[in-house]
Amino acid sequence: MPLVPDDDDTVPESLFAVLRQAVLDGPGSTPSRVRHVVAHAKLDEVSHELRGYVETMREHAWRSTDEQVRELLAVGWSEDQVYELTVAVALGAGQRRLDAGLAAITRAQQRSGEPAPAVRAVPVQSAAAPAATQAEVTRHAAA
Repeated sequence: MPLVPDDDDTVPESLFAVLRQAVLDGPGSTPSRVRHVVAHAKLDEVSHELRGYVETMREHAWRSTDEQVRELLAVGWSEDQVYELTVAVALGAGQRRLDAGLAAITRAQQRSGEPAPAVRAVPVQSAAAPAATQAEVTRHAAA
C-alpha cells in the first residue's frame, strides 16, 4: 500500500486508513491479529499478563509504569513487541476518541440544523476469532 493514498491525500480518513494499515497489518514482530485485538481492546481475547497493560494504555496512558513494561518483558514479550502493542493500543484509543468527538459534533449540528461534518470516522476492522487470537498471544509471549 502506498504511503500516501492514490485518491486525495488531504482527506483525513484516507490518511488514517494508511496509518491504521501500517500499524495493524504492516510488518512487525507481533502478529497482526494480536495488534488488532489490542487496538480494539478486546480484553477477553487478550492474555492475562497483557490485559492490565492494555487497559492502562487505553484509558490512562499517563499511569503506565516501567514496572508494567518490565513485567511484560519478564514473561517473554520482546521490546519490539511491547512497542508495537503500545502503538496499536494508542491507535485504537485515538480512533475511539475521534469517533466519539465526530459523533458529538454530528449530534450538535443536527440539533442546530447545520450540515454534518465533512470528516467521517474510519471503521476499525474486526479482529480474529477469540480462541485463535488468545493462542497466538500466548504463543508469542512465550517465544
